[in-house]
Amino acid sequence: MAKLSRRSFFKLMTATAGATVVSQGAETKKVAAQTKRLREKNSKQTRVVVVGGGMGGLTVAESIKANDPDNKIEVIVLERNAHYFTCPMSNTLFGEIEEVKKANIPFKYDYTLAEKNHNIDVIITEVIGADVKNKSITTTAGMIDYDYVVVAPGIDYNYKKLFPHWSDEKIRRAMKETPAAMYSDSGKEKQNLLNQLHAWRDNGGRGNFVIVPPKGGKVRCKPASYERACMVSEFIKKYKLPGKVVLLDSSPKPQSKGPKFIEIFIKHHKDTILFNGMSGDEMLKRIKDAGFTMENFKKKENFSKVEDNFATCNVKDVDFDKKEITYIYADNFDDDGKEQTIGYAVANLIPYHKGNETAKLFDVKRDGWGGIVCAPAKTYSVSDSTVYTAGDIMGYHKFNPSAQTSVSVGLLTGESIAKRILTGKDEIDLTKAGITCFSMVVAHPLKAIEISKDIIVTDKGVAKAANTRLAFRDGNGLIGWFQAIVETPFKY
Repeated sequence: MAKLSRRSFFKLMTATAGATVVSQGAETKKVAAQTKRLREKNSKQTRVVVVGGGMGGLTVAESIKANDPDNKIEVIVLERNAHYFTCPMSNTLFGEIEEVKKANIPFKYDYTLAEKNHNIDVIITEVIGADVKNKSITTTAGMIDYDYVVVAPGIDYNYKKLFPHWSDEKIRRAMKETPAAMYSDSGKEKQNLLNQLHAWRDNGGRGNFVIVPPKGGKVRCKPASYERACMVSEFIKKYKLPGKVVLLDSSPKPQSKGPKFIEIFIKHHKDTILFNGMSGDEMLKRIKDAGFTMENFKKKENFSKVEDNFATCNVKDVDFDKKEITYIYADNFDDDGKEQTIGYAVANLIPYHKGNETAKLFDVKRDGWGGIVCAPAKTYSVSDSTVYTAGDIMGYHKFNPSAQTSVSVGLLTGESIAKRILTGKDEIDLTKAGITCFSMVVAHPLKAIEISKDIIVTDKGVAKAANTRLAFRDGNGLIGWFQAIVETPFKY
């Protein structure tokens, strides 16, 4: 049987989409032809289908081919978006960072170069069903068989967990009017929020740009809310706007890189960022009241005491007509708090996260978050060793979802799949993975917070981060990091 040709298939799909009048009989024949082409398979090749063309899925796909010198493995990526918009470093768009502009960094990619440079096929279609027992996947373009599958669909938002009383209509309003802008939907959410920021500036920049970080749990890129606050602050300072960035956080400290972000808020954004009602000067006062200085408050044994003197803001509801957020303000852990409201000009409401709904289509064990539970010390499902995971959807292991984790573990997963197919050896060493993450926090001079972690594997086969290191770095390091982990799979 002939090898699946993505290009021929895509031409057929384009022609179908462009037709304005097609008879029902002709349409049925075209669908049948598409289905047949999807199911075609070269019997001399082992087929791996990757569900999701984000950083995790695409990295696994390319890593498989990098370890397949004789082209014995066919790799097909199924992705519903024609373009990928990168979440990493995209917060710099809010700060209008000149160095990013000068570096001519693209944030939106199609899959043309990935296909050409890495010998993979990418089909733009949506997965709507899966039969793990018979190793087949149903898409909006037809069915496709596989020998191995990599499930990598990313995250979904969980507004219902945050606001159980909200109707579906109110959730739709939240997504449109206060976009979370935390996943790749070809960049629509991020652009919506950027448009609101620019309109705010054009109307005088009065009022608040309110950011509500997730309340906790497994969340993609925990530092993102605080990096975004810093970048909007830079925007405010650049255009000399009267408004402020207001973070309403259920935690008394930033939930990632906490000491470093607080230092940055105090030193560089003291008049433009309010963290849980506290300006930079107020945070510094509370640090001193706790008996510490800017030099020693960040030590682990001291920082826990500093937290006790900081406030929390637990968001309860949003009135989209009045543009008001209701929250419980508590000034320390012993305070039950008082209900308050705050108006906003722009709001960035980030709900809880959960595993993407596509993972439910695969009949394997999942955890409460929606992730696929991996076998100990492996990246495939505990239920079926031919079902692999990549990126945020990976369960059992204790990784915070992030770009670096998706790429680092994805490289190892792709290598492991290729060697398993080609040599019969089922091996993977997750300790070879590593986590490095940059958050841009200052525009002049360019400065970022770097966090790096090693990976260890416990006696129960749980891979998790260890040995955390935090440091301030030249922000140009973020640009280099971006090019290494994002541009590599999509361009080179």
